[in-house]
Amino acid sequence: MGIKLKVVTPNGTFINDKEVDIVNVQTIDGDMGILKGMVPVVSALKIGTMSFRVGNDVTYVHVHRGILKVNPDECKIITERLYLVDENGSKIATPAKIN
Repeated sequence: MGIKLKVVTPNGTFINDKEVDIVNVQTIDGDMGILKGMVPVVSALKIGTMSFRVGNDVTYVHVHRGILKVNPDECKIITERLYLVDENGSKIATPAKIN
């Protein structure tokens, strides 16, 4: 069992309680890898790429600043805007939400 990921933008919920193995983010305090059971954390996100992994599948998301809130069971990200990118950082088609 992994941590639940929730990503919210002004346009609505992009990811809603998706169970993932790890979330990697770039915060103003440095890069973080977030796993289930972590101590609570609140931090500001930098403009950059976050990623999450489910099994062997990694998804990359460019976020434009935001807030990160972590508790032992959930990682919540609130950002102004986002779009999917490939492993090289190139923008790719982005759906309205990810299941």
